[in-house]
Amino acid sequence: MLKIGMYDANDFIESVNLEGERYDLHFAWNQNNKTWTMDIRTSQKEDIVRGIAMVPNFPLLNQHRRTTGLPAGEIMAVVNNPTAGQTIGRYDFLNGKFSLVYIPGGELSAILEASIQDNIS
Repeated sequence: MLKIGMYDANDFIESVNLEGERYDLHFAWNQNNKTWTMDIRTSQKEDIVRGIAMVPNFPLLNQHRRTTGLPAGEIMAVVNNPTAGQTIGRYDFLNGKFSLVYIPGGELSAILEASIQDNIS
């Protein structure tokens, strides 16, 4: 699992290496809606997916799996503090209430297989 760094800015780009490829993740805070969104771009600045709503404990890439160019794993905004609530505030990645993580495809497959085995047993 890879923790993705977040900055104290309303709008920024974080370059990350996921599954051996470099991606530019563009994060934007919408002050009116009080929400974060994420765009995923290639290292050549070509959009892959735009406007992903960042919600807690939900696989953010899952609904875009048919889009070519996405990494094999999953990005999630994980709740670190159970009292954090169900929305992600402007400073919640910085104050530790939430962490943004990437789960590589191999780890994701192992988690799913273990879950299936637990349900069969």
